[in-house]
Amino acid sequence: MSPAVVLLIVRVLLAVCLYAFLAAVLVILWRDLRGAGSGAAVPAPAAHLLRFESTEVPGGVIPLGEISLLGRAADNTIRIDDPTVSQHHARITFRSGQWILEDLGSRNGTRVNGFAVEGPLVITYGDDLQFGEVMVGLRPGHPPQGRPPKVDSAAG
Repeated sequence: MSPAVVLLIVRVLLAVCLYAFLAAVLVILWRDLRGAGSGAAVPAPAAHLLRFESTEVPGGVIPLGEISLLGRAADNTIRIDDPTVSQHHARITFRSGQWILEDLGSRNGTRVNGFAVEGPLVITYGDDLQFGEVMVGLRPGHPPQGRPPKVDSAAG
């Protein structure tokens, strides 16, 4: 076999390998796009905010939806009537299997476990959230029936 024939065979084999690789990538992308288009969004699991009691703020249980807007204004999903809470204070959404908290430019800030929220932040069950001076805790499941027990937000 002459060197020219060997070189031709190597070139053909490399071209076949390249086309096989490109075909595999296209098949994977096509399956991924087809799967993303047919899959429905994951619904938000049942969750609620447990409002901690204090001398000024009565306790309460607040169910969460997929998108919950918090603030003093009447057009919020969750209305918190407290002077330290802004009209449109924060947003809690369920996206990609996670609860995400965003401060909406509130005057007194939003905190998670004592740390200021500066951008979208993933929150989990058991986190303590603070909107102005109002403290709540993110809890899983449906809200319990009746008035919740007094919870000490300083205990941890």
